[in-house]
Amino acid sequence: MKTIFFRSAVALSLGLTLGLTACEKQLDLDPRQSVDAATALDSEAKVGSAVVGLYAKLDDPSLYGTQLLLIPEILGGNGYLSWQGSFTTYRDLLNRTTNSLNGLAESTWRLAYQNINQANLVIDALPVVATPDLKAQYEGEARFIRADMLFELVRLYAQQYNSATAGTELGVPLPLAANRTLTQADTDLPRATVAAVYAQVITDLEAAIRLLPEDNGTRASKYTAEALLARVYLQQNRYALAAAQAEDVINNSNKALSPTLVAVFRNRNSSESLFEIQQNDQNNAGTANNGLATLYANIGQLGRGDIRVLGGLVNQYEDSDARGTDSLTFNFTRKLIYVGDGPTRGSNQLRSGKWTAYGQNIPVIRLAEMYLIRAEGRLAAGNTTGALDDVNTVRERSGASELTTISREDIWRERQLELAFEGFRLHDIKRTGQPLEYAGAGGTVTVPSNSPRLVLPIPQRELNVNPALTQNTSY
Repeated sequence: MKTIFFRSAVALSLGLTLGLTACEKQLDLDPRQSVDAATALDSEAKVGSAVVGLYAKLDDPSLYGTQLLLIPEILGGNGYLSWQGSFTTYRDLLNRTTNSLNGLAESTWRLAYQNINQANLVIDALPVVATPDLKAQYEGEARFIRADMLFELVRLYAQQYNSATAGTELGVPLPLAANRTLTQADTDLPRATVAAVYAQVITDLEAAIRLLPEDNGTRASKYTAEALLARVYLQQNRYALAAAQAEDVINNSNKALSPTLVAVFRNRNSSESLFEIQQNDQNNAGTANNGLATLYANIGQLGRGDIRVLGGLVNQYEDSDARGTDSLTFNFTRKLIYVGDGPTRGSNQLRSGKWTAYGQNIPVIRLAEMYLIRAEGRLAAGNTTGALDDVNTVRERSGASELTTISREDIWRERQLELAFEGFRLHDIKRTGQPLEYAGAGGTVTVPSNSPRLVLPIPQRELNVNPALTQNTSY
């Protein structure tokens, strides 16, 4: 882990900029040009700037700016989408032919650990924060972001949590101490178990819930942390705990479903947004080779149109469902899936209308997900009426017909319909144990949910500098 932590310490020492990037050239600047990382956070104001920097880094293309939402869709997307772009890294993920040199796997790992180390530095510097409310808020925000990054890492680079095997299954390294110097950074951390990583994520989120204010503007609040904890518990299939967290968010966060799903993605910080990445036309994840709109959109000259939406998803929507398609182009459709009309792709190909502007905000957690989490918890507890109410609340918003019966499969399907292209596909496949099935050249292809090829490789760069790391099976 020495390379990761050294780069993180240097990045923080470079003026605590709000726009930290993954650019190797920038991160390799001579540290003599900046203040020492050991003294960079020596005032309340500097700690506050570092916390803002934590949020800024989440917009990096290697994190929520692109990859944390796109990789899970690509890796589990066969039959639902196709990759038409020229980047072989994404095509290899879709085909499950990638290896430990994959640049996406490397940059996601690296940027996530950089942000974890910056969170550790903030937590370590809290004694200089004299204002009690700010001190609690800053700690809560740092713990929330550290938990979030660890959770994303363990879902991508390890097998699905299973209570019977999580104590021995390899997860990801678990750095909880701030690295300020080369000596501290020169430490080889092994992979902690999946159980240990999840335990730390839950500990951090429980602390964040206690520390964060109920209203924190566009930054993480108590209810943001509760919503993420609901997602964590659901990933563990701990339905009662997940439902309890989701219910508190639904009842007490003062959030409400937006009138339409499209409004969530066209407007900033909508009424149902619990956490979203703040972007604008000047500061966003990219307009050329990165960014969700860059890769998804195909609207005239906007977007590359690299991701095509396929019938395996589209055919599941009813004609009345606004989340589906009416086979019109973006400027004429009233639905969320449109026909692309850019010059670089063929005609009559479908695209997702969730990502259509370079500077749009990126919703990461929203209220509709909480209804669907509570639905699973209610059904597991035998409350079929409550589960039906939650699913139909989400369906009604988009004009889908009301369900009269409910099963686990119905709720899982509703998650696919509602949360498509938001980074849930792979994680739901692994969590529910449903195989990935799609039509291949030689017939139906079935990929088990626990296939080692649905797990990202540990980057070769990290294996080279850290002999304590062990590669995942099949890589």
